[in-house]
Amino acid sequence: MRFLVLLGLAVLPLISAAEAPQAAAATPLKPFTAVYDVRRGGKVIGQATMTLKAEGQRWKLTTETRGTSGMAKLLGLDVREESDFRIAGGDQLESVGYSYRQDATIKSKQRRIEFDEHTREIRVTDKDQLFRYPLQNGIIDRQVVVVALGRQQAAAEVNLTVAGKDGAENQRYSRRENTALNLPAGQFQATRFERTDKPGKGSSWYAESSIAPLQVEQQQKDGDAIVMELKSLN
Repeated sequence: MRFLVLLGLAVLPLISAAEAPQAAAATPLKPFTAVYDVRRGGKVIGQATMTLKAEGQRWKLTTETRGTSGMAKLLGLDVREESDFRIAGGDQLESVGYSYRQDATIKSKQRRIEFDEHTREIRVTDKDQLFRYPLQNGIIDRQVVVVALGRQQAAAEVNLTVAGKDGAENQRYSRRENTALNLPAGQFQATRFERTDKPGKGSSWYAESSIAPLQVEQQQKDGDAIVMELKSLN
């Protein structure tokens, strides 16, 4: 799943992107609810709940993050990220709508992305700014990257197209080592995917045949890491 930094406190909204076709067969989408501890600098600062569910021919991915300790709790931090997407031609994921809302005592933030098929245009509303750029086939928002990577665990490389604030961004992820993870939910054997177009930007870990990430990590400019660690999965 980019990260929001608030007074030196980073919260984990997930990178969003759209996947390019891969030779390997994609893992089928299945509904899930995953709960994560959110850590910064090794300390738990919040809890995130990620839910994927089917809605007719579409899918909805929602992540809610709340501060539970330290400055995150003191500021009443509450983040909700919601993505609506579908499976299009060529088994690609395509977003049809996206929204992001952050509420906190001293700072709030909202973003909405419209994927308009009729005008072939993407419209991004960020605070009082409006950005427009062409709609591409197969483009999805920044949150759905965790699903895109989870579906393509057999691929050595996964190419993604990101719907950003003022334009689309191509991203590339490479499959790395298989390693043991000791998480609040238990011990898992996991495969790591690392973003390679911007080295050091972030990594996600997956268990075989599960599209829900076991762990998501991203380094911050101050050297701390923001990490989501799986607590439960249903």
